[in-house]
Amino acid sequence: MTEYAAIDLEMTGLRVKKDHILEISAVHMRAGNVCAQFSALVNPHCAVPEEITRLTGITQQMADAGEELSAVFPRFLDFIGNLPLLGHNLSFDYSFLAQAAANARLPFSYAGIDTLKLARKFLPQEQKKNLVSLRGYFSIDTGAVHRAAADAYAAALVYERLRASHGDTEPDAFLPNPIAVKMKRQQPATIPQREQLARLLPLHPELLPGQPDLNHLSRSEASRLIERLLNGNGP
Repeated sequence: MTEYAAIDLEMTGLRVKKDHILEISAVHMRAGNVCAQFSALVNPHCAVPEEITRLTGITQQMADAGEELSAVFPRFLDFIGNLPLLGHNLSFDYSFLAQAAANARLPFSYAGIDTLKLARKFLPQEQKKNLVSLRGYFSIDTGAVHRAAADAYAAALVYERLRASHGDTEPDAFLPNPIAVKMKRQQPATIPQREQLARLLPLHPELLPGQPDLNHLSRSEASRLIERLLNGNGP
């Protein structure tokens, strides 16, 4: 695979049905060189957990100033076109993108290759396989760590290094395969749910790190939030 889009996302958490995209980046690679780059901060319309800010450097202020996902996602799709995708633990990021596509009623079906799987196949067992460790192993410096653009490029360079050392002996390992991830569209919160939350939220400000945007909640998110407020449970 000599031409592909290396992708990476930052999210508010690890749960595709509950958490939200904060940043989307992609790097168009051809023959080991960067052709073009795409990157955008996304407004998640929710509180950014402190641990995510510590990890990524993305603050609540930065997130609140981000673009709407509905505006970013079509541009991202235009950028990647029909290129195969590449990423580190690719299915994780892909699941968030597939959910965004399902919510927007857009088709999303790609082939791709996972550098985490390649690292597990070709590197010594004792070598840690997370992207931060692989940067050190391959002496890769792409700037910021846990920011989508830098991590997407780092994954591309990991792929290029592994392909250079093992591609001649096992070329099939470096070919993209269809990614089997499908998501159902998340329904928006109903009017009665939003009205109930509007009544409950002012009564329990101590239970939430920030006030959610009721116009951007899914039906399941609203249901969980209502239950939490009625039972007096924290986040």
